[in-house]
Amino acid sequence: MVGDGVSSAPADGGRARRGRPRDPAVDESILTSTLLLLGEVGYAQLTMEQVAARARVGKASLYLRWPSKVALVADAVQRLSPDLVPAVPDTGTLPGDMRAFLRQLVRPRSAAAAALPAVAGEAANNPEMREAFRRGVTPALIESVRRIVQRAVDRGELPSTADIELLSVLPMALLQQLRLIHEQRPGDEIVDRIVAQFYTTQ
Repeated sequence: MVGDGVSSAPADGGRARRGRPRDPAVDESILTSTLLLLGEVGYAQLTMEQVAARARVGKASLYLRWPSKVALVADAVQRLSPDLVPAVPDTGTLPGDMRAFLRQLVRPRSAAAAALPAVAGEAANNPEMREAFRRGVTPALIESVRRIVQRAVDRGELPSTADIELLSVLPMALLQQLRLIHEQRPGDEIVDRIVAQFYTTQ
């Protein structure tokens, strides 16, 4: 079992002793295990016991670090958000870049990124998760789209007067709303419709 940095019970007349500092490697193992399990079983089916077993730590140690499942998942999302965001492609065109990026988003290509739909769905109803998503994942996603849009402006595909801010937020807002309305993960068809409607240049 991975060492969890928790001190043993006090032996000096019951006075509490300061424990060893938390091991960052153990924290990262727990958070990574949380994302992997989210991708496999979803938020509703995820348990603290599963995370402890996957990370090879004691359940008591897990609860010392995070008091609840929502606190654990929120921390994992905020601290490991780069693992959830796809790489920004460079196909040479705005439609190609946007289509490739959004398709990676709706059908994640890594085990950690597969957690994104589960987290996004839970964020719609859970304020703590929504705040973690807003602080961690959302800015990284919007910045990736902004790079794609700015590159299109620099190439002359979009006019210099294009509303880069709006075009950067639009795909994330649409995908999130479609998840809420249809209660299912959008797929390639939705991506193609978004690109055709908003990111196809003449």
